[in-house]
Amino acid sequence: MRDTRDEHEINETESPETSGPDAGAETGEAERGAEANPDTEQPGGMTPEEAEDIVSLARSGDEVPVGAEDFAEALRIVAAQRDEHFDTLQRLGADYQNFQRRARQNERESRELASMGVVQSLLQVLDFFDMALKQDPEKATAAQVMGGVEMIKSEFLRVLGNQGVQPIEPATGAEFDPLRHEAIERTEQTNVEPGRVVETRSPGYAMGDRVMRPAKVVIAVRDERGANEDEQGGASPADENGDA
Repeated sequence: MRDTRDEHEINETESPETSGPDAGAETGEAERGAEANPDTEQPGGMTPEEAEDIVSLARSGDEVPVGAEDFAEALRIVAAQRDEHFDTLQRLGADYQNFQRRARQNERESRELASMGVVQSLLQVLDFFDMALKQDPEKATAAQVMGGVEMIKSEFLRVLGNQGVQPIEPATGAEFDPLRHEAIERTEQTNVEPGRVVETRSPGYAMGDRVMRPAKVVIAVRDERGANEDEQGGASPADENGDA
């Protein structure tokens, strides 16, 4: 005779809901889902969003429908977020200070390199001065001395041109430009229109669009004496005809 009591105990311990191959799969999926979403609410915990809501309610003075343990957990989460944000700001501040230091260093090195390039170009001009000074003053003629000076000037202008500097030398009769010219004298002229350049006393220099020094020029004005003589000379024949 079979023991029915043993069969009954076996049926109670092995139910369809907890046994079989599908039970292990469902349990694994649940565990993996909990690990994949750490911010989702877990038994006995809360999300950072819920913690911020609780703290916001407490700050506003509204009633907080939570217990002391939940409120303490919310404060712990918000404090951890605050510390994380503070650390991020400190790192950003340090990175910005390092960037400023590198920028100042690069600017200083750029100025030094630019100055070094100008000095190296001027060394050639010094070589021309040395060549001129080595000449025998008793044998050198005035033409040779002037030729040496012209050569040095040409070399110096070439160096300035390589640095973007161009001379401002308006020709006779050129229109006066107050942004590039400086009128140091006015003179009456009959062969130059009033307001135009008569002579350039000292050339100016410009680097690109920036005027480093304006050219000093002489400006023509109306010759009042000549104009009066012309008026008198034009009227005298008529007077003579009238008198006749």
